[in-house]
Amino acid sequence: MTGSHSGPVQLEFLTTGTVRIRPSMRSQPVGSFAILRRLKSFLDREWTESLPVGVFLIRHSEGIFLFDTGQSPCCNDAGYFPRLAFANGFLIQFRITHQDGILEQLHSCGIKATDLKGVVLSHLHNDHAGGLEDLVAEAPDLPIYISREHWNTFGEHPVFVSIEGATPNHWPRDFSPRIVDLQDNALGPWKKSYPLTEDGKIVIVDTSGHVPGHIGLVVYGQGPKEEEVTFFLPGDATYGLDLLDKEEPDGINDDPIRAKQTLRTIKEFARESDVVLLPSHDTDTPRLLAERVVYRPSDPK
Repeated sequence: MTGSHSGPVQLEFLTTGTVRIRPSMRSQPVGSFAILRRLKSFLDREWTESLPVGVFLIRHSEGIFLFDTGQSPCCNDAGYFPRLAFANGFLIQFRITHQDGILEQLHSCGIKATDLKGVVLSHLHNDHAGGLEDLVAEAPDLPIYISREHWNTFGEHPVFVSIEGATPNHWPRDFSPRIVDLQDNALGPWKKSYPLTEDGKIVIVDTSGHVPGHIGLVVYGQGPKEEEVTFFLPGDATYGLDLLDKEEPDGINDDPIRAKQTLRTIKEFARESDVVLLPSHDTDTPRLLAERVVYRPSDPK
């Protein structure tokens, strides 16, 4: 297997283990200040079912791309997380083996990190950037794409993001990602976007709210009968289609109003065209992808 690929864009869903979180962390209605929403998550004593820690492998004629890198197989080792990451374990429980790591999964597919054209990070939380260290160790020149707003907020403030759920102690040494500046190219309801490929079949759009500068991907692929299919990868903009319908963002962000607006923008996009919507932490995502299930948005009840 090499980095080349002919034919239509192909999309695969990989899971780097599973995670359980507090239900109040998964979603809350937008009705209180961010600090009160976080407090509710900390007071929650229940757990969700095991959710996938999703990564998307995108095969394009220009090369193979990854959307996020998943969690590190070392995440449960003593001393893995920064000391300031006091909420980890209390709010989040990961189950991941060595074989679940993104590098091992790529190798099992006959792909090396050096075969990749690039990695797009929705954001730098540990369950989306946890495989970055291993990938860059194998491919030091691997292009990593991050939005400017997110890098300015997270990438340049390692102490702050250690509390916020990132692991800067495991970022590649002298980490210098490729900064994405959204361009004046309208795509559906988004006034700006960033075409990742020359043919415009993989496009970055803003899905901020979960964190500042969070990005999602629009991927124009193909269905089983060679029909064109539009995929949307929202990352953590929503944890499930049920929450998207209710317009309920996650319960542990700093800007629930912006997060809710992002959900409405995604629904507007789905109303304008048929979209297969694939959240990274939805247990139903493998089926939605395999069956090319078009998301039909409904209004909150």
